[in-house]
Amino acid sequence: MNNPYLTPERIAWLHRKNADVVLSPKYISIKSLETWGGQHFSRTGWCAHASWEEATPQWIGENFRKAIETSEYFGRPTGRFEPEEYEAMEVVSDARRRAFEADIATTYGYKEVVNIGKRCDLVFGTWHYRVDDIIILTASKRRAGGHSAWPDDAKHQDKRIHISLSASDEELGLAIREALSRCEAPRPQKINWPKPE
Repeated sequence: MNNPYLTPERIAWLHRKNADVVLSPKYISIKSLETWGGQHFSRTGWCAHASWEEATPQWIGENFRKAIETSEYFGRPTGRFEPEEYEAMEVVSDARRRAFEADIATTYGYKEVVNIGKRCDLVFGTWHYRVDDIIILTASKRRAGGHSAWPDDAKHQDKRIHISLSASDEELGLAIREALSRCEAPRPQKINWPKPE
């Protein structure tokens, strides 16, 4: 296929690894994603959760690093997926996601799994691993039914934090906490970390 848009540089940029960080009133969770056009819960990548007390900057950074490093890119900029291959991935991905969510519900006392996602802040982590070692942490805006990212323009650059993957676990964890603090939600529902004593 002769597509002038898909230069080698552009294809390298499209290849990415992703991990999400979710902050709820009871827990923080980190999950590795895999890319098939869109994002899916990783079938093999790292995922973890912890209570606020356990989620030190060191813990956050260490587990996020594992999650984004084990993320995988299966996108095909120059071709289509085989339907059977895609469907097989979805079955395994969905099963692992449901098991992870059920474990969160049980661990933190939610009566129904659906409740674990209520009143949560979300940070998207992206690494263009064929380009550089910079992680882009993007704060989200909570909306009814989910979260949205901010437009990639100068007006919203404060919603993004760039940090090198070579940073220490603690530095990475602190950057993630800062990104979480930049998330937006309806005023009485904003989640803030406990203030230092």
